[in-house]
Amino acid sequence: MDSQLRNWTSKALVFFGMWLWQEKEYGHAMLCMHAPQLGLKIGTQLNITWNDVINPEDGLRRDEVNLRDKDTNVRNINTFFGQLLEMAYYELSIKNSDDFIYINYKTGKQLTSSTLNRELQALVKRFERDVKERTGLVLDYKPLKTNAFEIAWAMDMVKKYNYSKQVFIAVSNFMGHRTLKDTIKLLEIEPIEKIEFDFNNVPDIQEFVDFNTFNFRENLKNYLDFKGYIDSDGQWYVPQYLK
Repeated sequence: MDSQLRNWTSKALVFFGMWLWQEKEYGHAMLCMHAPQLGLKIGTQLNITWNDVINPEDGLRRDEVNLRDKDTNVRNINTFFGQLLEMAYYELSIKNSDDFIYINYKTGKQLTSSTLNRELQALVKRFERDVKERTGLVLDYKPLKTNAFEIAWAMDMVKKYNYSKQVFIAVSNFMGHRTLKDTIKLLEIEPIEKIEFDFNNVPDIQEFVDFNTFNFRENLKNYLDFKGYIDSDGQWYVPQYLK
């Protein structure tokens, strides 16, 4: 049965986290929104404190996560992640910056890897029921477990670098897997050995230029000042000839 189900993507996890926030399940919500962006082992993720990511003096995000495990690579805090952190720090009125971020905000107890799978799956059932009642859709994701966050991050990375074998090897080493086969089995995606060219090097160019551009000063100025746009995959695209 599970073989027909999909891995959770980063977008799905963030959306689930947004739903959890509305349900006031703040600790689990932040875990689902934050963890896919960092690709950390769950134990390391759960031990992050507010002081590791937020400057208590002004409530603004740090540039990178302060990881006490020196064997773990640096994790930068991107704009979206930073905005989530600043919003939560303010809305939850955090008093002690040494507190763990990922706690049960109803009981004050830290989330632990030993019970997290069970808690997440119970919350997913509530989410699935709500989605079905609202839309009629039956979601087809695998049971949500603690390694789903690492998997989502890794899938983003291999997609970003076009599923090349080189990126699979890098991701495998980064995740601490024993062999490349372990990574492939976990992600259920094969690396692409052969590079295939396409001939659509300026995606959707018709959306921002036509021959009338040369006839109108403002249109021409906008085109020459053009820095990029969001493509159909949601990625920021910058034409090479305009860099």
